[in-house]
Amino acid sequence: MSWISQLKTSRPSLFWRTFLLLCGLLFFSVIGWLQSFRVLSELPYSQGVAQHIVSTVNLTKYALVTADPLYRVDLLKTLAAREGVLISPRDPTDKIFRISSEGYNGLIDQLVKTSLGPDTILATRVNGNDGLWVTFDIDGDTYWLQTKDDVLDPPYGTTWLWWALAAGIASLFGATLLARHVVQPLARLSAFAREISQGKKPEPLPEDATTAEIQAVNVSFNRMVEDLGHMEADRELLLAGVSHDLRTPITRLRLEVELADLPGDSREAMVSDLEQMENIVNQFLAYARRTNEDQVMVNFGEAVTAAIHNARIETDSSVELTASNLPDDIFVMAHPLELSRAIQNLIVNAQRYGRSDDGILRLSMTLTKSPDGRTATLAVADQGKGLPEDQRARVMRPFERGESARSGVTGSGLGLAIVDRIVKRSGGSVELADADPHGLLVLVNFPVLQPSTLKKALKEQDKAAQKLAKEEGLVPPPSMEDKKNS
Repeated sequence: MSWISQLKTSRPSLFWRTFLLLCGLLFFSVIGWLQSFRVLSELPYSQGVAQHIVSTVNLTKYALVTADPLYRVDLLKTLAAREGVLISPRDPTDKIFRISSEGYNGLIDQLVKTSLGPDTILATRVNGNDGLWVTFDIDGDTYWLQTKDDVLDPPYGTTWLWWALAAGIASLFGATLLARHVVQPLARLSAFAREISQGKKPEPLPEDATTAEIQAVNVSFNRMVEDLGHMEADRELLLAGVSHDLRTPITRLRLEVELADLPGDSREAMVSDLEQMENIVNQFLAYARRTNEDQVMVNFGEAVTAAIHNARIETDSSVELTASNLPDDIFVMAHPLELSRAIQNLIVNAQRYGRSDDGILRLSMTLTKSPDGRTATLAVADQGKGLPEDQRARVMRPFERGESARSGVTGSGLGLAIVDRIVKRSGGSVELADADPHGLLVLVNFPVLQPSTLKKALKEQDKAAQKLAKEEGLVPPPSMEDKKNS
């Protein structure tokens, strides 16, 4: 797994992090606002409710005291029918459920007792009957005044819920726009850097950004990419020139050695050295060469089979090849020639460094697909001496080799670097591990074309083949639709 994919799996994206932080900030802001509203409205609301209770008790008491005894019964009936106020005598055996002493109700209880006296009792249930019950005295006798208990409910209703829902939706929409506005330039910059790491040349970042900081970063990145391109071109020109100039004297020396009257052992040693020098020159050319062609759909299994055939290791008596599980339904985006070169480099690397103590190369090559079907992995394993873990990262760099004691064979140190460079251009990765029971295991991971992308690529391939056939005056090959119909 590459470092980019590791970062993706270990940490959430910046968009979701920013979005969730904004949502958390809005949530706690709303909670704080509601708490402030509750605290600020607690005293006025409690004073209003207490004043309502006190006024009801005083008016009822005054009406009963001043009313003609003959009309008190009618008065009580009228209060019960029109105002919902019931008057009943208090009995010492009454089962009382007092009002809560916390929050609004506790403050209401204190305010009512301040106006009607400390012996006043407020209850929400008496003898199993719910309501607002208040005690008052008339000529030394204690009575209950019962009314509806909805006056104790805060005046919120359900309207605030709809307003809160509307405000929440608007806040989420605003948080989404804000997070996208902040993260989008960074996401574009991340994609830009990822394409550069894959050896691609992306489109320049916009230098007319809305913020000065993003504009400065984009300008710096564009200049950096231009400088890297110039350095890459100079390096390719240098390597290509040196390699080309070395080929002529190497070829001349080899011809002179072949024609010279030398002992057989000396001739073979000199020819071997010259072949090694030529291989190093070829590696230089391969590393310096960079194609500008677009990547195309490649059958990974067929590419591996063709590379094995081109390497001619199937008929080599010093190689025991196990090439199993090479399916022909795995497609990747790559350059065909570069992919073949990468696979052959792995084989050559195993031939040089992966032989067992008896000189036999026991090579295993398998191609598998991940459980989610998104990644294809080519595993190339030998049974040589392997490679220490502390050297694996180093040998992936250009012109770096492992310990010479591993096999006694020297090279240019570009084999794995070329493989890594080619694979990264397709968005893949290369990993080195221990083989079982011993040796080196090279894992080449490629992103697999998904069905929708594969179908589109096949259609484009058919169109290109049809167009080429028409230009050459040949019979067009059958398209996918024709194959399906047949």
